[in-house]
Amino acid sequence: MAKTSLIYHPDYLKHDISGHCECKERLIRTMDFFQEKGVFDFCKLVTPKPCTEEDILRCHTPEHLNYIKSLCAQGGGAIDGDTYAQPQTYEIARLAAGGDITAGQQVMYGKSDNAYALVRPPGHHACKNHTMGFCYFNNAAIMVRLLQEDYGLERVFLFDWDAHAANGTMDIFRDDPTVLNVSIHQDPHYFYPGTGFVEQTGEGDGEGYTINVPVQAGSADVDYTYLLDKFVLPVLDDFEPELIVISAGMDSHKDDPISGLRLSDNAYGKMTEIFMKAAKKHCNGRLIIELEGGYDVDALARSNYNIVRALQGEKFRNVRGPVPASTLMLARKLKETFGKYHDIK
Repeated sequence: MAKTSLIYHPDYLKHDISGHCECKERLIRTMDFFQEKGVFDFCKLVTPKPCTEEDILRCHTPEHLNYIKSLCAQGGGAIDGDTYAQPQTYEIARLAAGGDITAGQQVMYGKSDNAYALVRPPGHHACKNHTMGFCYFNNAAIMVRLLQEDYGLERVFLFDWDAHAANGTMDIFRDDPTVLNVSIHQDPHYFYPGTGFVEQTGEGDGEGYTINVPVQAGSADVDYTYLLDKFVLPVLDDFEPELIVISAGMDSHKDDPISGLRLSDNAYGKMTEIFMKAAKKHCNGRLIIELEGGYDVDALARSNYNIVRALQGEKFRNVRGPVPASTLMLARKLKETFGKYHDIK
């Protein structure tokens, strides 16, 4: 059985905007469910510390950091129609990024085989110089940059299965070939944040290292496993990563009110199992997962539980069934677009 660290801090519950879907109950229900299932009997619970301002500035501009810090110091307020700051938001956002860093250090120090950072607020929409989509600082990017600096990592594979395109993460890594950044998400023609198209492939030295996989509304387990098998894993194999990071957003679940995607509880366990196998093949099993979206609290808790089961080495049901024509066409388009950058077998 693998050694798994779960990263959590009760202060994550202090960022609490009344009536907002990104609510403290997301973590309360998961932690209660984990307790019911005895998860803490076989996983190590680790309490993180906040990240430093230096950590944030590896990914964000000073203007962005100072804006969030000053807004919170003045009592908070609306940043946009979706994103609001409270007096404590700056410190809790630092703690969320610190949770991701702690997960990374647990794995890189060899204290655990893998780790899951159960953090909030989320981070994958936070760009270099602005906040959006419930996100303040980009937790995953901040972790990756620190680990690259501390451990000299030259190839990090970052996969985001949240329903929404990881536009902030793409912004931060768009010209960086050391991070192969792949996001599978609902078609942004009709869905937030309105970006994340196949044609957006990165810039400069990073061209070909930003990969968007936009699936149709209604896409389910069979679509995701087909795209992983036929495109994502061949690209990963060619990249030969030294570390795999998963940004896990469960708003792609069939019960979630936010998206039109149709993934089951089983899908999140199966995808984790797939990336566990890839991590063992390429990077001594080093796999870090960090929480992004997911707004049906019961579906989120069940899916989180399946992720942890997979991290412990459990196997999940293979997905069978006909693959929709739209997904077959998408796979062909992805291979045509990225074949000149990667050896896709």
